[in-house]
Amino acid sequence: MNEENILLLSHILDEKTPTYGNRDKLSIESISAIFEGASANSSRWIFSSNHLGTHIDIPYHFFENGKTLTDYPNSFWFSNNVQLIDFPLENAKLLKTEHFYNKINSTTEVLLIRTAYEKFRGTEKYWNNNPGLSEEFGLALRKEFPLIKIIGFDFISLTSWIFREEGKKAHQAFLNPDSEGNPICIIEDMSLKNLNEKLNQIIIIPILIKNANGGPVTVFGIKKN
Repeated sequence: MNEENILLLSHILDEKTPTYGNRDKLSIESISAIFEGASANSSRWIFSSNHLGTHIDIPYHFFENGKTLTDYPNSFWFSNNVQLIDFPLENAKLLKTEHFYNKINSTTEVLLIRTAYEKFRGTEKYWNNNPGLSEEFGLALRKEFPLIKIIGFDFISLTSWIFREEGKKAHQAFLNPDSEGNPICIIEDMSLKNLNEKLNQIIIIPILIKNANGGPVTVFGIKKN
């Protein structure tokens, strides 16, 4: 596989990683260092939340009877049916079914929405004026596109900071294990700016922790030759 055909669709985690509401952070501390005379370098990573950086929300995040991170088969993290839809935005807006009318393919398993909002990453606007997805959009996707298992996008959260009540309902609409259709997992804070060609495959690599309600993921897109 050629290096130029592999795209990183995640942001690299560091101590400046923005978080929803600007309330969480990642701390990286040195435990041992070779330059200080130790035999090896080792570190302590402290996440104030597992929902930080490019990460996935799964049903257990909002529902006690929902699947946990390790309940999914290995094949769940791979797909050859990836669709990217561009919907440029400059300010907070609730995305609804009407905005994607007749644009979604019936064979899509992983739906990516690019708003170009990641250009604001590193500014307050990224977390306090971010777009979001509506409750009715989640319900409609589950009903009309039963093959979609994951939705991802290039803004910080499915919940817009301005429309927080709607965001809670939207999370539930996508993740509820008892609603019509299959739950759709959510990858927030993706990097989609370099995705300019159709993908042949997407590979999602979570940190597998037992009973987890979600967590950071590394996402690779494989371009078609």
